[in-house]
Amino acid sequence: MEEEPTDGVAHGHITSLSVMRTHRRLGIAERLMRMSQRAMAESHRAHYVSLHVRMSNTAALRLYRDTLGFQVETVESKYYADGEDAYAMRMDLTGMWMDWAEIERMDRLRAEKDGKDADEGEEVGDLGTEKEQEKMVKVKIGRGLGVGDLVEKNESQVQA
Repeated sequence: MEEEPTDGVAHGHITSLSVMRTHRRLGIAERLMRMSQRAMAESHRAHYVSLHVRMSNTAALRLYRDTLGFQVETVESKYYADGEDAYAMRMDLTGMWMDWAEIERMDRLRAEKDGKDADEGEEVGDLGTEKEQEKMVKVKIGRGLGVGDLVEKNESQVQA
């Protein structure tokens, strides 16, 4: 999210997105973009998201314009340090906003129907019902590692 938007409108800006060559064409970039757009819209009520992309980056253009629906606003001459021009692109997010008043109203109606206090929820799962021993394992992180190496592993053991 832009901390101090010059236009006074809450919006997000994608500064950089990359996927390791070995993991491309798996839908990772599209998924990251859609998740970030949803978070911007739902959590921050962002009006739009913007980004810049090299004019020569056809893969990124296909993703942003053709798959995600970004629109080219302008061409920014010599945007990059090497002198290449950039497309300034933008996508409207207002259609993704959550109607929190309606959600809360539906929650209240559901709670009245069930005869429960709206703030009380049901227990979920059995987490905490048994004493579990968690064993956290340190894993390597950094460039040149696979996705599996970047995830912290939780090896929980339930004592019988």
